[in-house]
Formats: sequence, C-alpha cells, structure tokens
Amino acid sequence: MPLNIIYQGIEVAVEEDSTALIGSDAAATIRIVRPGISRKHAVASFDGTTWKIEDAGSRNGTFANGERVQTTVITGPTTLYLGHPTNGEAISFVPLTPEGPAKKDTEQAPEEESIQAEIDSFVLAAEPKVGERQKAPETATAPTTATHVQPTSVAYASDAELAALTRALRDQISSVKGLTWSVWAMIAVTAVLAVMTMFVGILGS
Repeated sequence: MPLNIIYQGIEVAVEEDSTALIGSDAAATIRIVRPGISRKHAVASFDGTTWKIEDAGSRNGTFANGERVQTTVITGPTTLYLGHPTNGEAISFVPLTPEGPAKKDTEQAPEEESIQAEIDSFVLAAEPKVGERQKAPETATAPTTATHVQPTSVAYASDAELAALTRALRDQISSVKGLTWSVWAMIAVTAVLAVMTMFVGILGS
C-alpha cells in the first residue's frame, strides 16, 4: 500500500519498501526549507501493516491536532504540522489502496443510501425514454375578436338656422359700430365746447 505525501500541492508517492525523509536536507524526499524545519525533521515508513510518521528528533517538533507527537499511525488521510502546532508547515499523508486513496469517514449511512436511491429512481423516471420526442407545450392562443367601429353621426344645421345665425351676428356688429360712432361724436362735441369756452374767456379778458 503506497503512501501519497502532499506538500503545497506537490504529491510524492512512496512505495512500501521505501522510507521518506522530510526536512530541509538536500537529500530529503520532501524538502522543506522554512524557518523551524530541521534538516531531518520526520520520517515516513511502512511496518508491514500500516504507515507511520516518526519525528526524527526535530528541534521544533511535529504536531497533530495541536499536540506534539512522536509517532503517528496513518490509517487514513492525515495532516501534520511541522515546526508549530497551528502555523507550521502543513503536510498531508494519504495511504493508497488498489481501489484508490483510503477513505476516511466517507461511507454513506444506510439512510443516506436509501434516500440517494429514491432520488436516482425519481430522476430516471422523469427522463424521457429513448426514441420518444418531447412535445413542445401548446401555447394557448387568445380568440381574436373583431372590433366594430360605430359610425359617428354628424349634425348639420339647416338653412333657416344658418340664416338666423347670420342675422344675429350682423345685428351685433351694427350695434358695436353704432356704439363706436356715438362715442366719437361725444368726444368731438366735448372738444368743441372746451375750445369755445377758452375762446370766450380770452375775449372777455
């Protein structure tokens, strides 16, 4: 069962008959040149049954779940921190099985499996069968109604009404003209009387 070691997105697979040195040493399998990382910080090895990670006597330690550890047995995907419990260099270990990476707490519960089965059956039932054509939904067409325009009746005046209206307008115009001439006549008489009064006064003096 090989071990997959992941650091900063880089994956290195280690076979069962090999060991992997982790540290800042130039010969390290996983080289980490960072403050707090010893030249030989940790070693990954396979004991015939499981993989284990052992601290190689590093100065700043190896941590799991916030606690400093000496040996960690890898039974599933595991992340350790080197040099500091929270801000150290995070490195992940994933044991590989013939079927792929070992699963950890990923099995579905029986209830979840039954629910998933019901969802799958519903989806399959809803999908159209091969060879069937899906009919486009018919669009309801509103009935067309004809619009009738009622003719508008226009009232026309008779000749007698037009004649009466013409006479009324003529009388109004005549009265306005007469009023205007009478006003001018009054103004003229007043002016003549004023001039005569002035003339008589001058002669008397």
